[in-house]
Amino acid sequence: MSALRKEAVELQDYGFEKKYSPKKSIKRKKKNNHFIESFKNSAMIAITFILGILIVYNYAMITDKQMALNNLNIEITNLNDEIDRHNIALESIKNTNSIEEMAKVYLGMNYPTRKQTVFVDFTHGTEETQDETNIMAKDENLLVGLFDKVVSFIR
Repeated sequence: MSALRKEAVELQDYGFEKKYSPKKSIKRKKKNNHFIESFKNSAMIAITFILGILIVYNYAMITDKQMALNNLNIEITNLNDEIDRHNIALESIKNTNSIEEMAKVYLGMNYPTRKQTVFVDFTHGTEETQDETNIMAKDENLLVGLFDKVVSFIR
C-alpha cells in the first residue's frame, strides 16, 4: 500500500503546482503590462512635446519670413517713391520751354535770323547719283540766279 500512497501524493503535488503556476505568470504579465503602459505613456508625452516644439519653431520661421517680406515691401515702396521724385525732377529739366527761357535769360540767346541760317546738304550715295545731283543743282542755281536778276531789275 505504500506504493499506492506515493502515487496519490505525487499526483496531488503535481496538481498543486499546476494551480499555482498560472497565478504566478498572471502576476508577471501584470507587472510587464504596467511597465509597457508606462513606457507607452512616456513615449506619447515625449512625441507630443517634440511635435509642439516643431510647431512653435515653424511658426517662428513663418513670422521671420513675413517680417523679411514686409521689410522688402517697404523698401520697394520707398524705391518707387524715389523713382517718382526723380522722374518729376527729370520732367522739369526736359521741359523745352524752361530750356528756352534759360537760354534767353542766362545765355542771351535768340532765334537765328535768315542771314544766320546755313543749310548743309548731306547727300550720301554713289558717284553717279552725286553727279546727277550736281547737274540738277547747277540748273537750279541758274534758275535762282535768273530769278534774282529779274527781282533786282524790278526793284
